[in-house]
Amino acid sequence: MGGPDQKTILAVDDEPAVTLLIHRVLTRAGYEVRTASSGEEGLQILDKQGPVDLLIVDKNLPRMHGLEFVRRARTKLPRVPVIVITAAPEAMTGISERIEGYLAKPFRSLDALREAVAQAFERNRVAREREDLQRKLNEVVAQLRKA
Repeated sequence: MGGPDQKTILAVDDEPAVTLLIHRVLTRAGYEVRTASSGEEGLQILDKQGPVDLLIVDKNLPRMHGLEFVRRARTKLPRVPVIVITAAPEAMTGISERIEGYLAKPFRSLDALREAVAQAFERNRVAREREDLQRKLNEVVAQLRKA
C-alpha cells in the first residue's frame, strides 16, 4: 500500500497482456494498481480491498458488459472517475454514463495511457471543486433569503 496521497486504480480487462501493461506503466508512474479480468472479479476486489480513486474498464468484458460493471461499481463509489478502453471509441457516442475519458485499444502509446489517467483525475478534481463551490453558494443564498 502506498502513502496517503497515492491514488489507487482498478483496471478491469479480460486480456492479461492489457492489465499487465496498465499495471506496469501506472505503478511506475506512482499509482497503486489493482487488476481484474472480469466485471465480477472487479466488484469482488472493490468489496474486499476497498474503494479506489479511478476505474479503467474495457467496454467489452465477457459475461458482464464494461458499462454494467461501471453502473454497479458506482453504487459503491458514486463519484469515482472512469476511463473506458474500447477498440471503437466512436461507438461510445450517446453513452449515458459519466465517463472521464476513453482509450483506444490498442493504446497509441504508453504516454497516452498516463495522460488519460492524469486528465481523468484533473477533470474529477475540477468537478468536485465546482460541486463544493455550488453547495457553498447555495448556502449563502439561503442565508441571504432568511435575512
